[in-house]
Amino acid sequence: MGRSPLLPAWALCLALGLLPAESFVLQLELDCPLSAAGRSLGASWTVAFNKMPVVCYDYPAGQFVPCGLGYFPGWDQVASYLAEELSQAFPDWDRTTQDLCRSQTRSLWASTGGRHTPPNIRLFPIAPENTPAPVMLACEVWGFYPAEVTVTWLRNGAFVKNNSGTAVVSNGDWTYQARLSLPVYPQSGEKYTCRVDHASLPRPLTKDWEPGLTLQLKVKVGVSSAVLGLGLLILVVGIVRWSKQAPKGYVPIDGTDYPPAGS
Repeated sequence: MGRSPLLPAWALCLALGLLPAESFVLQLELDCPLSAAGRSLGASWTVAFNKMPVVCYDYPAGQFVPCGLGYFPGWDQVASYLAEELSQAFPDWDRTTQDLCRSQTRSLWASTGGRHTPPNIRLFPIAPENTPAPVMLACEVWGFYPAEVTVTWLRNGAFVKNNSGTAVVSNGDWTYQARLSLPVYPQSGEKYTCRVDHASLPRPLTKDWEPGLTLQLKVKVGVSSAVLGLGLLILVVGIVRWSKQAPKGYVPIDGTDYPPAGS
């Protein structure tokens, strides 16, 4: 989880005195792996020289041991000596690191892992796969925490028995996403509903889908039809007005071009 100056000053000075007198950075690192519920699973403590491990704490064995760079000649003797000194000086280091991990992660877990984040939901058709059904509906749920979520399909208010499995995937930012698909044979009057149950929700979250055009598409079609009708009306009025106008340069003359009858 982070780095912390865990050893007394004499141990740090001991490590500095044993390592070669050159430019270097000595790091003391404590990693605290956690379970999904925030419980500490142990601790991994490391002395690193220029980001390369030299001495590590073997948590199952309960002692300090050479690791990484500490296995190589020239470093192995230094690492072995330092590991032995630390093991004798801190026989209960496993309990100490557990306490340190709990104290460091308690506040962090309360603001991250211990929170409840409600999901978002959207429903849309996708290309059918491995099914003769003409339509495949996908219910996508994302941005929720914790990972435990239940996604189900309903048809006209009744649960659909052949729900496919829900795969939950981590987003890498302490939130998760899931998708549940359903092949359907749409009929007029039917309504399909995706229902999401999650610990962050006071009541289930639902999203409906009905065969036919969506409300957005209906609005777009209506607007397009109105614009097309108005355009046709303007075109007809223009043609009528143009047809009534005399040709340019033509001046009508009184009388007729035809001779009187019987002449």
